[in-house]
Amino acid sequence: MSECRKAKSTDRFHELLLDRRCRYALSCLQAHDGPLTLADLAEEVAVRETGLPLTEISATDVKEIYMSLYYTQIPRLEGEGLVRYDQETDTVARRAEREQLVEIVKATHARRTQD
Repeated sequence: MSECRKAKSTDRFHELLLDRRCRYALSCLQAHDGPLTLADLAEEVAVRETGLPLTEISATDVKEIYMSLYYTQIPRLEGEGLVRYDQETDTVARRAEREQLVEIVKATHARRTQD
């Protein structure tokens, strides 16, 4: 891969990781061995975002996160090959292994310190 392509790829990952909800979604998926339903992922992201137990988060707030994940974060993560979304089962699974995610974060951090 050319240096220009590597830089563009790193920039795209950097943009994804700047999105807190993308980071939380990846982190939640990394914590599970298998796929999560999008509803379960939305609940876990809500807990991480608010720092509250799920029982104290309104259904409206969880639904807003679900919709945001569905229309924004999951398509972006899927486009970069980091997750796979199955619309029939409404499940999300990580595609990148932990080591790949660590390398992405390192490359993104290195890029940020150079800018």
